[in-house]
Amino acid sequence: MTGAGPTSPDSRPRESTRAMLNRGRPFRVRALPSLKQVSRSVAEILTRWPDAVRTPEDRDRERLAKEMLRRVSEWDWTNITTQRVNSAAVAVFDEERRSRQDLFPVREFYLTEIATREPGAFLDGMVGVYIESFAPGRDHTRHLAKALAERSDDLGARHRKLMAALPELFRPDAVPIALARIMRDADDAYAHLKAIGLNSPHTSGLAKAAQKTFVERLAPNLDKAEARRKLFNWLTPENGPVLQAGAGPAVEALLAPWRERNPPDSLRNELSEAIIKAWNDPRLHAGGIWSGFDNGLRAVLLRWLTHQDMKFFCDMVTATQNSPMWPPRRDFWLKLYHDRMIDEAWVAFGSDARRYAQQNLLRGGKTDMNRRFGRQLDRGGSTSLLIMRIGNKIVVDGCHSYKTHIFRADDRRAPKLYEREYYCDDIMRASPNSKPHNSIPSWSQWVLQHV
Repeated sequence: MTGAGPTSPDSRPRESTRAMLNRGRPFRVRALPSLKQVSRSVAEILTRWPDAVRTPEDRDRERLAKEMLRRVSEWDWTNITTQRVNSAAVAVFDEERRSRQDLFPVREFYLTEIATREPGAFLDGMVGVYIESFAPGRDHTRHLAKALAERSDDLGARHRKLMAALPELFRPDAVPIALARIMRDADDAYAHLKAIGLNSPHTSGLAKAAQKTFVERLAPNLDKAEARRKLFNWLTPENGPVLQAGAGPAVEALLAPWRERNPPDSLRNELSEAIIKAWNDPRLHAGGIWSGFDNGLRAVLLRWLTHQDMKFFCDMVTATQNSPMWPPRRDFWLKLYHDRMIDEAWVAFGSDARRYAQQNLLRGGKTDMNRRFGRQLDRGGSTSLLIMRIGNKIVVDGCHSYKTHIFRADDRRAPKLYEREYYCDDIMRASPNSKPHNSIPSWSQWVLQHV
């Protein structure tokens, strides 16, 4: 008798489809993985390698442009990379060369290549060239915009992201205003422009074109804290360099609300310290934004700095001296300032006073003592000086028992304002006219008589 073998699959009783459904077995659904990590990785790559074009040094640009002219003329493309072609484009379309007639064939070559080249590094690099060289109303900007607009569907992820945030990107007449609106609406314009794909917000020609409108739209409200914060976030970003080229009109806008009126002392001090920290003290530096700066607004800032230096000196002496003669002296000098008799003032702190000022008067962290004040080196640093210009006179007053000394401004022995170092004993010995403070009425009358 033969034993039964294993049941074949075909011989097993089959369960009907209806029965299987009626038993209600759960479906097994495979969940898609989260795309957050992928998005983070893409963002990290774009941050680490932000530029499709290597910006050439100024000294190399003419050579690169001439090399491209030769290659186009001879149609010689041996031993050349896309990166080098893109870098040469920066030179060909920069401010110095973008209108040169001899480079016309090279510019035409780039426009033709934009129209015909396959998607990739060259095409994306030319978007960067367009953004960096952007100049409203210029032919090269219009030609690049037209050529790139026709290839917008072929651009890489970075520039698609930028076009999504800035649909007017390739409309040269509209894009500066649209970008200025984005900047105005953002709390931190510098960070926001980087986030949408403008990797060098301060230096690109497109951002420079938008900045003028951005500042103009903020200007009516710059007497209010929110507008000032937005402007400073752009000018002095937390995670970026201080804007230098083109910052002058923005700083003028910060000062303009106070041309005919004075801000509160705390705001005046905050603004003046922030300005000189970022763009240097105009009393010590004539270049940078101070070259060509509005003379009336420059005078506003100088008046603030004069008041601030006098306050620093007076506050330091008030806190460290208990002489009954000091309060009337302090009130006398401050009255002369408010009467607009004191044109300029500069402080030279002794070592003791510098330490006190650093610890007690300058807690905001925005003041560099080494650049902001002079040093008084005689008498072991125990004496500090207030040096003032009143009309055509230089007046030097000092703390403790140091006399007041008055020089004619054209006297070669007169101490100059804004020096780094002073020696109070040398000033005393050179002084042609001095007066102690032991009789305040007599002393104040003497000052008024001699200035």
